[in-house]
Amino acid sequence: MSVRFWQSRTVDDRELARWQKHEQEHGYIRARLHLLSTHEGGRSVPIFSGYRSSWGFPQEVHEYVHDGPLLIEDQDTLSPGEVATVRLHPLVPDYWPEVSVGLSLGMFEGSRKVGEAVVIEVVEPSN
Repeated sequence: MSVRFWQSRTVDDRELARWQKHEQEHGYIRARLHLLSTHEGGRSVPIFSGYRSSWGFPQEVHEYVHDGPLLIEDQDTLSPGEVATVRLHPLVPDYWPEVSVGLSLGMFEGSRKVGEAVVIEVVEPSN
């Protein structure tokens, strides 16, 4: 698997080491993210690795939204209307519900939905 996402403008070598340690200690969620286009009500500018948004769950799963930064795999940025694989890092994982493959997540900026993600893998901590 490519790790080009580490070369983002917002993730330098020091940040890379911090994210790698965080992933080893806490794991992460891989998801396929569709960033809504501007015409769909989404953003008008791209996002970069390190971008932090709020993530919402289907009502029957969990009624709250929770923050979590993401890292984009295989590309430096994600523009409105594009799709990419991302790594989600729950900011306070104890408050997130159990996440499993196939779960749909909404990506929010405030109350505005700007993306839709589907979980493709839950990677457990390695230490």
